[in-house]
Amino acid sequence: MENKKKKRYGIVAALLLLVLAAGVGTYAWLTATQSLKNEFTVGSIGKPEVKPDPDHPDKPGTDPTNPSVDGYLFETKWVKGSKMIPDTNIDKNPNVGIGKDSDSSYVFVYVKNAIVKDGEGALAKTPYFNLNNGWKPVAADQVKTNGSEGQYVSGLFMYTADGTDAPAKLTPANGKAAYTGELFSTVHIPAAMNSTDVVENPAMTVSCYIFGADQKGDKTDAAVNAVEQAKAWAKTQAQA
Repeated sequence: MENKKKKRYGIVAALLLLVLAAGVGTYAWLTATQSLKNEFTVGSIGKPEVKPDPDHPDKPGTDPTNPSVDGYLFETKWVKGSKMIPDTNIDKNPNVGIGKDSDSSYVFVYVKNAIVKDGEGALAKTPYFNLNNGWKPVAADQVKTNGSEGQYVSGLFMYTADGTDAPAKLTPANGKAAYTGELFSTVHIPAAMNSTDVVENPAMTVSCYIFGADQKGDKTDAAVNAVEQAKAWAKTQAQA
């Protein structure tokens, strides 16, 4: 009797998935997302069991007094309310982790930059970042620079680890959480920016998309499916 119930449940679940997937491409049932919105100030006059090690961001931290976490996305060096001063760097180091019992996953990060007002010359005044090793843009049309190569202001990026042009699997090992390492380590405030260029509540929002690596869907390769799903997800983040 129990096996029959399980079979019926499986059939119903499968039908539900087919309905949900209609018109939206391959349905992704094993995903996780999270966002961190950091508000800057101008100045007036899956979860892993532990945080990543600040000095070795691709490894678990070892501080036994501060093991508690609640999420997949970490910034161990960000200081709340960091003030923007022209031609300086602000510590901001987004890092994605998954728990020790997690499935292998592809990891994507979307950065939304809402700091500078729109207008002529806005990009040259917009805070930017440089990618660390192990990360690449998903595609040239998925990211934006300030006009200089490698100086990114926003967009969708993927964890590659081995430096290839395809996403790499993030896989826990030896009973420990796994971390991507930092997408970038600092945000540079351009010398050309001044307080009148900044919006009322300046913020840079970093969001992660974690996609189970066994999900091929109707694609021949799970990585291809992951990229397609990440692009669709990034559109929703851009519109939020």
